[in-house]
This record gives sequence, structure tokens and C-alpha cells, in this order.
Amino acid sequence: MSKNQRKLPLYVQIKNKLVTNIKEGVWKPGDPIPSESQLMEQFNVSRTTIRQAIRDLSQTGIVETRRGMPARTRQAPAEDSANHGIIHHESGNDMGVTVLRAELTNTHFLAKANLELDDSEEVYFLERIRLADGKPIAYQQLFVPEYIRELIKPSESEIFDIFPLLGKHGVNFSTIKENVSAANAERYEADLLGIIPGEALIDIFRTTIGIDGRPIEYSRTRYKPESFNYRVEIGR
Repeated sequence: MSKNQRKLPLYVQIKNKLVTNIKEGVWKPGDPIPSESQLMEQFNVSRTTIRQAIRDLSQTGIVETRRGMPARTRQAPAEDSANHGIIHHESGNDMGVTVLRAELTNTHFLAKANLELDDSEEVYFLERIRLADGKPIAYQQLFVPEYIRELIKPSESEIFDIFPLLGKHGVNFSTIKENVSAANAERYEADLLGIIPGEALIDIFRTTIGIDGRPIEYSRTRYKPESFNYRVEIGR
């Protein structure tokens, strides 16, 4: 255990170890993790410490707990239902992507800030048009850290939803944060979308957080309103 790790509260150290096991595939999505008693014996700590670690994992969406049942790693949700209360629906049957640009860059400082990268680090930048039935519905700028880029083959940059692909490499997410607003189309994106500059678009900034708490993706996507439906469900 590193010196920095030893400075952390005991329950955080255990939580981080459990996250590492999930990332490394020790437990697959939907698998039960060891019982409280087993974890107490493994880490030589109290039941209170184990419960705090599991509570933190549950609150961040990494595991799910039910009374009388073992805690289980969460199934990775699909991109369009990543949040139980927010559902995306993009109109169309045949969904696709056209990649305009795919490159490592050191100049997109807002993306690096949202990915919590140092100024000296590069990000992998994908500029894409999202398609439905062969017609453009959205202009997207997508950024991932360089280590994520190494998991994406050039041909795979055209995949409509990259998260199932990353999940195959053990990179899953626990949280998606989105900011949705209205915007007017600039000339460049208007030309790409086949609309008039100044027309209204749905503007979505998104940051995706991995199960270890680190950001794994940042994007800005501008949708044509008639091609996108956004529904929020709030329950008690």
C-alpha cells in the first residue's frame, strides 16, 4: 500500500481496493461481492468500517444493495438510460456516425479541466456528426483521456455509442453529469447539419465518471430539436 493510500481513512482504502477489483474484472457486472464477514476477515477491520465502504460504493452507483441480499456490482447502463431519472431518445432506426476528425490535442483546455488532466497532458478529440437513417441529427465534440484512446481502434471511432465498447475493456461508468440548454447554430455546424445559421439547437455538455471516480469522457453535442427527445422521471 502506498504512503498516500495509508493517509486515507480505512474505509476509503477498502473502498478503493474494491473498486480496483471491479475494474480488473475480479467481479463482473451483476456479480455479488464478498459478504461483510468475509471482507472483515480479509481486511482485518470492523463491520462498521466495511459497511461505510459499501455505503460509499452504493451512493456512487458502483454497487447496489438490498436488505437481506448480498451487495452486487451494478450492471453498466446503456448510454441513453445512464440515469434512472433521465432518458434520451434520438429519433430514427438506423443510427450512425461520420467522423470528421480524430486526433490527440493539447489545446482544448476546457475539456482537459473537465477530465481533470494536467495542462501538459493530451486528450483524444473526436469531431463527429451523429446520423439517424443517414441524415445528420447532431454535431458532437467528444474528448477522452489518452489511455482511453488506446482502447479505441480507428474504425471503432465511428461507433454510435462508445460505452459498450469501453465496457469490454473493463472501463465502466458510474455517473453521467449533463447540462442541457438551448443554443443557436453557428455557421460551421449549421452547414454540417444542413440547417440555417441561427436556428435553434439543443446543447448538451456531458461529463462521464468512471467507477473509480475519475472522468473518462467529456463531450458537447448539439442536436436538431426535431430529432431528440429528453424525458425526466422523478419519483419518491
